[in-house]
Amino acid sequence: MSLSVLGIDIGSYAAKVTHLGGVKGHKANLLGLGMAQLPMEAVLNWEEDPAPAKVAISQAMKNLVARFQLHAKYVSTSVSGDSIVVKKIHMPSMTEAELKTAIVGEAEQYIPFPLAEVNISHHILEKTADGLEVLLVAARKQVIQNYMEAMAVAKLKPAVIDVDGLALCNAYEFVNPGNRDNVVLVDIGANKIAIIVINHGVPMIIKDESGGGQYLTNEIGDRFNLNQVQAEAVKFGAEPAPNPGEAAEAVDRAASNWIAAVERVLDAARQEAPQYHPSRICLSGGSSLLHSLDAEFSKYFNIETKLFNPLLSATFSPKKYDPEYIHHVGPQMAVSFGLALRKVEVQ
Repeated sequence: MSLSVLGIDIGSYAAKVTHLGGVKGHKANLLGLGMAQLPMEAVLNWEEDPAPAKVAISQAMKNLVARFQLHAKYVSTSVSGDSIVVKKIHMPSMTEAELKTAIVGEAEQYIPFPLAEVNISHHILEKTADGLEVLLVAARKQVIQNYMEAMAVAKLKPAVIDVDGLALCNAYEFVNPGNRDNVVLVDIGANKIAIIVINHGVPMIIKDESGGGQYLTNEIGDRFNLNQVQAEAVKFGAEPAPNPGEAAEAVDRAASNWIAAVERVLDAARQEAPQYHPSRICLSGGSSLLHSLDAEFSKYFNIETKLFNPLLSATFSPKKYDPEYIHHVGPQMAVSFGLALRKVEVQ
């Protein structure tokens, strides 16, 4: 029997949950949605000092489940950052059983950690005339264990541990079934940017870059002596800046840094596929909501750029969810949406 899962995206700023039902093909019903702020310092340091982060994350999960009356007990979540490696590699033609054995030896040259410290997984992207295009994924075991322990404290059952970038790919594929697109997905979180280059519908590069929206919030807060809440309000234009010109300059610098990060990844993609040219850039994550950010990307790259809101592809009750809220929050929920598309098989 297949059961739905809670897709929980654990970021450094907030935990976001999406619960979908009736997932079949490319149809789904939105059953639950929520967000809970996390203590950023604890989450950022949880590899060195995991105890405070585990407490904060497990409590946030409990609160989300109770507040939004979420009934699923199985969880799909994801990891990101320096503790994971995602690499597209080429392997000779072989059976799945042979690949499972061979991939461990092949992985050693790409993973900067002892193999004993990581969990290794793989996915065949394409079978070609001269071999296999394989996505290699490795994550440090301790990071996975931290996530699982936090979920256990919240009395939730881990079903899937994914990667942020792959969850985004799942969300994009759901919204664009059968896609053979050349597209770049850019998820701007609080402290990192996930950049995924998709070539003919297949992920070619999945890369995390430092420097998310919190850096801009900090700059605005420091410049105008504002707390976190006040600085966020100024950043998104909900409150006027003490000096609008200086605030605009800070936003422009942040946008330029994010554009430069995407350009670096695109340069790497073109080294692998010189003719690669994306037809679209899709922005998601909290800071994707900055005023005119999509226009800045579009102007620089001369490519159509738009916000990616997978919630609009699901059915939902207007009595339960204000459509305006769904339009606003959707880009922030892209990773958790992709995670919620997974299912767990139980006896």
